[in-house]
Amino acid sequence: MYRKLIAGGLALALSSGWLIAPTRAEEGMWLPDTVSTLPLAKMRAKGFTLKPEDIYNPNGPSLKDAIVIIDGGTGEFVSPEGLVLTNHHVAFDGIASLSTPEKDYVANGFVAKNRSEELPTPGYTVQVLDIIKDVTSEILAGVTPDMPAAEREKQIAANRKKVVDAQAQPNRQAQVVEMNSGLQFYLYVYDVFPDVRMVYAPPKDIGYYGGDPDNFEWPRHCGDFTFFRVYANKDNRPAAYAKDNVPYRPKKHLTISMSGYKEGDFTMVMGYPGRTNRYREASSVETNERIQIPLLIDFFSGQIAALEEAAKADRKTALALASQIFGLSNSLKAYQGAQRTLRRVQFLERRRKEEAALAQFIASTPDNQAKYGTVISQLTTLNEEYRPFVATDFLLPRIPGFVSQVAGVANLAVARAVDAEKPAGERNAQLEAQANRVKAFVPTLFRERNLALERQRLVALFELADKQPQGARVAFLDKQFEGKTGDARAAAQRELAQRIIESPYYDTPGRLQVLFELSAAQIKSLDDPGLNFLLALAPEAEASRKRGERYNTEVSPLRARYIAALAASRGNQPFYPDANRTLRFTYGEVKGYTPKDGATYRYYTTLFGVVEKDRGVDPFAAPKAVIDLHRRKDHGRYAEPRFGDVPVNFLSTNDIIGGNSGSPILNGRGEIIGVVFDGNFEGLGNDFLYDYDAQRTISVDIRYVLFLTEKMAGADYLFKEMTFAPASNAAPRR
Repeated sequence: MYRKLIAGGLALALSSGWLIAPTRAEEGMWLPDTVSTLPLAKMRAKGFTLKPEDIYNPNGPSLKDAIVIIDGGTGEFVSPEGLVLTNHHVAFDGIASLSTPEKDYVANGFVAKNRSEELPTPGYTVQVLDIIKDVTSEILAGVTPDMPAAEREKQIAANRKKVVDAQAQPNRQAQVVEMNSGLQFYLYVYDVFPDVRMVYAPPKDIGYYGGDPDNFEWPRHCGDFTFFRVYANKDNRPAAYAKDNVPYRPKKHLTISMSGYKEGDFTMVMGYPGRTNRYREASSVETNERIQIPLLIDFFSGQIAALEEAAKADRKTALALASQIFGLSNSLKAYQGAQRTLRRVQFLERRRKEEAALAQFIASTPDNQAKYGTVISQLTTLNEEYRPFVATDFLLPRIPGFVSQVAGVANLAVARAVDAEKPAGERNAQLEAQANRVKAFVPTLFRERNLALERQRLVALFELADKQPQGARVAFLDKQFEGKTGDARAAAQRELAQRIIESPYYDTPGRLQVLFELSAAQIKSLDDPGLNFLLALAPEAEASRKRGERYNTEVSPLRARYIAALAASRGNQPFYPDANRTLRFTYGEVKGYTPKDGATYRYYTTLFGVVEKDRGVDPFAAPKAVIDLHRRKDHGRYAEPRFGDVPVNFLSTNDIIGGNSGSPILNGRGEIIGVVFDGNFEGLGNDFLYDYDAQRTISVDIRYVLFLTEKMAGADYLFKEMTFAPASNAAPRR
């Protein structure tokens, strides 16, 4: 399941395939303003009927205006009254936060019978894209080819700030995003709506039917959807929650198709994919395949084990931890699938061959040599020099803040005190800014702390460090446990974790706040083992931060030249930039696949399969109401005549990645036929490469969404505000 991007900030330099000219037309997450460069004639032959300006029009409403960012996923307006459709798993944090043991919306679902019952969902915003603009010339103003890397980054940062500051307005977010490692820069401006209210969320036994066993698997039978509504002030502008706010009126909302699809039909997806790195060099692929991905697999496994053990305590704890376990488990399976894919296709060997061909292209003419020079060897050297620090630079910034907010804030206070002893020009201004932000929230950090869980999660990080091979050890932690191996080191890790988590010098809000008033010398004089560890950690974490900054500063201009060389070697054909959480367009077709020799999967599943999988226990416990509807064949208008049943999920060849969760999947007329929620296990690794034969997008059929909304929840009053395309089996406008 393409969970929101939990792992996105964890990978240091994930790398992937770089076929500039896609091997299949379906490959690519294209910028909306480049749709006109796609093979439109071939797309029309498949069923695409729109014009490029119907997808993206800077001067009027287009499909781009119906697609939004919600939490870590994507959503879409499906009515002129601000109704947003997205995934249940995108909404899960909100559902869990609104739940109590008495009102368990996770288990039982939630439905508002009218607008007054719609629940404000804390922490959720909806970002509506207003402006997309190529600002490459503004961002690269004053940047020269021979400029030192650090100076180049400084100039780009200053130019970026100038462009962003020009857009500053309340409830409006502007960002400049680099494309192709800095060959292009785009400005994106969003209206950010903080008043987001839950309308209908199915129970977990629908929204996450199949749970982890079915995650990333096919066949699927999951009703992964939820409805929210966006509210605005009387001027239709973003505003904080208020009783007199009114439903937002979007520029564009999607029309719903009830006509279905068949294998081979054209499909397209618009959404906000997280991150791909399909244009990276072989040496970076090697780092990731051999070090980074195994590290992440072990990391997620250790953290999940700690959380699952703690969740056994009681239902309240299980509810509190459900979202974290859910997200980490999803990320774990994604990296396991990526590891399997890279090995199966022998990706590193393939990349090396491709890079050898690129080297020949660079050497083929004096002009190429002058433009691209030794870029491959420079990248190789840089990656090989950084490789021994991958585990160190992953772990040190996460100790202890990733596992304990309280210990993390104490660590910030200590790091700030250590930094304050440096000359003014060498201090890290970010530490002071962070300290000022978090001090006000200190009292809230102590609510319902789980000390045992924090200890075990920190122990899991120590254990992960101890698993690293020679040449990739975390020297700082090895020094802490010097001379200890096996059971002795394990005992020392547990003891240190306890001292860090349970230090008496920050075990209450008052004591924690006092730490921000102490100097490094005063903290040292306390001679507390937990604080002493944080004092020793501070310079190591700072060195790790600077090392990462240096790497990124040096690698960015090299990768820009590398991508430019790749483009030139392919005749400078149009190509898509790596995904980076900006709006993208991808197209494909409805299609099954062959997962292994002797097996073939059809492209759809039905309500029959939901009931067939039912075992009466989680995660295969279909609600009784759904089973009864199936047995009575009470399908209403939602059955597909060719199947004789209600369609549930279906497959397509669309090129997607995490962040696309909740994206609409549309037919060739731009009408919504389903909601994207997952990819298949055989297609994982798609942040690295696109594989037409193996990769599939899994979507929930819009007819299953409406079937459950009406037949199970009794929320078909929502249909009154939706727009349905004309069809013989269309739902009525009630």
